[in-house]
Amino acid sequence: MKTPPVEGWVHIRTREPIYIPTPDGSAIAETRWVEVDAWRDPESDEIFLDNDAIEKLDAAKARYLGILTPDQLCNLRTEIGITQKEMAGILQLGEKTWTRWETGSERPSRSMNVLLTAIFDGKVDINYLRELATPGPRSKLIRWKPTIKTAATHYEQPEQSSWSPCDAQTQAQVLTA
Repeated sequence: MKTPPVEGWVHIRTREPIYIPTPDGSAIAETRWVEVDAWRDPESDEIFLDNDAIEKLDAAKARYLGILTPDQLCNLRTEIGITQKEMAGILQLGEKTWTRWETGSERPSRSMNVLLTAIFDGKVDINYLRELATPGPRSKLIRWKPTIKTAATHYEQPEQSSWSPCDAQTQAQVLTA
């Protein structure tokens, strides 16, 4: 059994709310309840949460929001085998930003979390991101060229080229096909 942080406080289990915001963050979309260990002050009847309880609530909220937890971010980086500074460089952010995410003092934005989840799930190659973060010509990177519809039931995959969506001649060919 845990030792109370203040003599006389009583160990209890309590249900605490987790507020899940709407996608734009303007309101609460849903309230979830999580049971955690806590401490009750018998004199004031106030309930206090310790760090373990707060971490459990944060992890539950991150799970419901689809956000990677600080532990998952740390594990991701260590599995790749790089330092915090190297990870920040690959993602083109400040080193302190990555450190704050790993320690849990801040969270990545939702859009950054999409990229981090893709890396975590093995859908985006870290070496590709490393190349993008390296200054210099991008000649090694092959540009994707969209499939052009040539007939109602037939699609062809064009060969690799330097096609650009800004190329007026190519746009005219696509529009008239």
